[in-house]
Amino acid sequence: MTNRTQQSETGKLPELLRLENGDSVNTTEDWKRRRTELLRLYSEYVYGCMPEKEKETLNWNLREDPETGGTLMTITVSSEGRSASFSVLAGLPAREAPEGGFPFFIEYWPWHYQNWFTKEWVTGFSDNCKYAMERGYACFQYDCGQVSADNETRTGAFFTLYPYEKDNPTEQRGVLLAWAWGVSKILDALEAGAGKKLGINPALSLVGGVSRYGKSAAVAGAYDERIRVTVPSCSGAGGTAVFRTDNHGKTYDLTSLGGPVQWTNESVNEPFSNLQGGEGYWFCGNFTRLASAEALPVDQHMLCALAAGRERHLILVTGIVSEGWNNTEGQCLAYAASQPVWDLLGCGEQNNMIIHLDGHAILHTDMEMILDYCDVCLTGKQRADFRMLQDKMRGNLFLQDNRDRLDPLFGPYLR
Repeated sequence: MTNRTQQSETGKLPELLRLENGDSVNTTEDWKRRRTELLRLYSEYVYGCMPEKEKETLNWNLREDPETGGTLMTITVSSEGRSASFSVLAGLPAREAPEGGFPFFIEYWPWHYQNWFTKEWVTGFSDNCKYAMERGYACFQYDCGQVSADNETRTGAFFTLYPYEKDNPTEQRGVLLAWAWGVSKILDALEAGAGKKLGINPALSLVGGVSRYGKSAAVAGAYDERIRVTVPSCSGAGGTAVFRTDNHGKTYDLTSLGGPVQWTNESVNEPFSNLQGGEGYWFCGNFTRLASAEALPVDQHMLCALAAGRERHLILVTGIVSEGWNNTEGQCLAYAASQPVWDLLGCGEQNNMIIHLDGHAILHTDMEMILDYCDVCLTGKQRADFRMLQDKMRGNLFLQDNRDRLDPLFGPYLR
């Protein structure tokens, strides 16, 4: 593990718009260089190195699934003498595909799952995917457990291809990266002909997940620039919450969300030691060997910035009263502190944050806003109220209503 970047000063975030050689990032060409540096740092210190696509061959096949009414797309990847497969469940709107194909939503979620609200087991599409199909979006239920088990066994399609090597730091990849790799393979399959067969436009993607899946959705959006809209929800530490903040014990005014005038976060934020301990398998080997979060040469405003691009969009989604563990204020800081990159690239209004009062989920009301936004930004539909919609997606709970109680790290970004 090398030290290839300047450490952040005490009380400051690591500098987003400064190259490792000390030069400022002032142009889009500068940002390309900085983006490459940041991906290298995230690969070395946090999530692991994405495998080289050039060494892979990929095949896909489709078959109808009578149990769910969807189509199973099985993806087989081979690399350097190894081969592994996983399947995703595809669903299509009940209408003719538009010219060029449907936009589509990849949701981290098994198609055999327990409904978080009713606690009943369901086989088929989630409510969010059903709603997306009603709105004219194709969907993929991405059962990422087939790509990697959510435990430290490091089993599944990804680790069959790329075994975890205890004595080789470059091969000590984390599960969050493995799941993000699976998203990229779905895009590869669509580009390789599955999109045309299904009537899906491979260039019009939304990728979303909640909690640990939200962490990985953020990783996918950082590593793969083909993803048009990245939607990490309730992702907390290791996802989109800044490691260097803590909002345990802080009190906020939640009346703008229909909540109380004073609400105190009595829950602790997920500690760094927890990520390194029982959840250490989510990350690369070097991450578990860091002395503290302050030893990281990156923080999560940088992860959010890696989703930026002229044709790209970020929509952070989270609750507040249900999210003490996940540090909603820290997620808002990552959103706000990534804004300079979006501005530099000329796409400042494509960085968004939705905060709802309660719910560890992408709520139906969130999906309505997300798809209203994507109707305009992905498919070119017109909305007279689009400016009003954008104004609702600006992290207003903190950046407007609670400015007087925010962490001092917000200082440069309060505008």
